[in-house]
Amino acid sequence: MTDFLNTYKTQPAELSVNEVAKILRCSNQMVFKLCLQYKDLSYYKVGNRYWIPKKSVRDYILRNRGGRKEKERGNKCDSK
Repeated sequence: MTDFLNTYKTQPAELSVNEVAKILRCSNQMVFKLCLQYKDLSYYKVGNRYWIPKKSVRDYILRNRGGRKEKERGNKCDSK
């Protein structure tokens, strides 16, 4: 993912599902879920191909990177 962010300016404006899967290190099916079900990635369809803007991929990476949230780090229970 950091390779994509480091070479962001040289990437094409639109990325295929396969390219996004390689960048995010996930399956093609997960990319389709991110687009269609979760609506986390914007896309458009030309014929039978899905194209994802590189800006959408960058925004997704920046929005979802980082560690676990504070509550998830410890094994402490929130209930009293």
